[in-house]
Amino acid sequence: MKNKVRRTVLMLLVAVILFSASMAIPALYHSKWKDLVQGAALGLTIAGIISIITLIIDYLRETKKGA
Repeated sequence: MKNKVRRTVLMLLVAVILFSASMAIPALYHSKWKDLVQGAALGLTIAGIISIITLIIDYLRETKKGA
């Protein structure tokens, strides 16, 4: 469970960094690289959200078994 949380946090952190870089670096404006970087950030964000949902489901299953 601890590794899943670490993986989720790292995915979301990298997604935020990539998206921030695509917005802050002027050389990427009107470039195909900006689209690629933003797409990668979006993909990691979606993966992080799915990972959060699975963590919640796993947590609820564990608490249900314990009760």
